[in-house]
Amino acid sequence: MSALEDLLDRAAIADVVAGLAHAQDDRDWAALRRLFADEVVLDLSTHHYGRPPTTMAAADLVDLARGVLAGFDCTHHAASNLVVRLSGDAAECRTHMVAYHHVPADPGVVDHCTMRGYWQLELRRLDGRWLITRWAVLRTGPWEGSPDVYTLAAARSAAAS
Repeated sequence: MSALEDLLDRAAIADVVAGLAHAQDDRDWAALRRLFADEVVLDLSTHHYGRPPTTMAAADLVDLARGVLAGFDCTHHAASNLVVRLSGDAAECRTHMVAYHHVPADPGVVDHCTMRGYWQLELRRLDGRWLITRWAVLRTGPWEGSPDVYTLAAARSAAAS
């Protein structure tokens, strides 16, 4: 692989990472879907959900994201410090992540949370595009606010459906 091809691949992967953050914050579900291979491993085992890694269809992952994120008034996902490892048509990318989530809540109830950690992504080049095949959300710091806002947001989203 030439140095130019390496740089182009790294730039394309950085665009996928930025797209992952922006699509969630913009509630752009079609853009979110375009970032994933048809089948994806989702790992939320260190997130507050504590779910073991699960293989699912990308459309189901997007529905899962929509079911929670649509219930927030706002979210802000900030990715930084990308480390990309390329190996032919496969790549791994680790990026620091700070994710803020806000949902309206009754007085006295914590209405936000911030998660600090990183995303660990595995990607494959498929039909000339880098697509996510594995997405691990790894929380490495304490919560700021309350992770219970995810439950509030999911209930709010379900009530609106």
